[in-house]
Amino acid sequence: MVQFYFLSVLINIIAGLILVYGMNLCEKNDLVPASAQSTDFSEDIDDEDPFADIEASASSPAASAQDQASNTSLLRGVNNPVFRLVIGVLAIFIGFMKILSVFSGDLPIIGDFLPAFAGILGGASMLIEYFESSSDSIYIPDNIQTIFIDSRKYIGVICVAAGVLHFVFPKVILL
Repeated sequence: MVQFYFLSVLINIIAGLILVYGMNLCEKNDLVPASAQSTDFSEDIDDEDPFADIEASASSPAASAQDQASNTSLLRGVNNPVFRLVIGVLAIFIGFMKILSVFSGDLPIIGDFLPAFAGILGGASMLIEYFESSSDSIYIPDNIQTIFIDSRKYIGVICVAAGVLHFVFPKVILL
């Protein structure tokens, strides 16, 4: 079906970009900068220059505050665990549907093997990462941890490559 072809390309590319450029949810890093975590309230606020950041941004060719805010909101959305859960479930579902449904003129199962395999692999990586980061009581074996969490960037590259190749070469066997 053409719909699953399009969804396979789209979800593989999105999942791959999230795995390559997204934050690793299992590392338990706080999104709050270290300077904001200070609990020393004995500092005198009057010692700070209230216009220091305005003067610095006006003299430097840095991005505007609105551009920085939009970039951080986009990254916050991509690093949202629920968004990753949804993309992971969709990637696995579409991967299995690509194995079951055949695009006209393709061979069953073999015709779309690489994008289906990449979708299932990327979705599994995102789901395992989600469940490991959301619960402390879940134990994940070391070999699963090594394959799906530690090498998530390689899985992301495989997903992006499968999505792009599947888009560019639609009738090639295995793509």
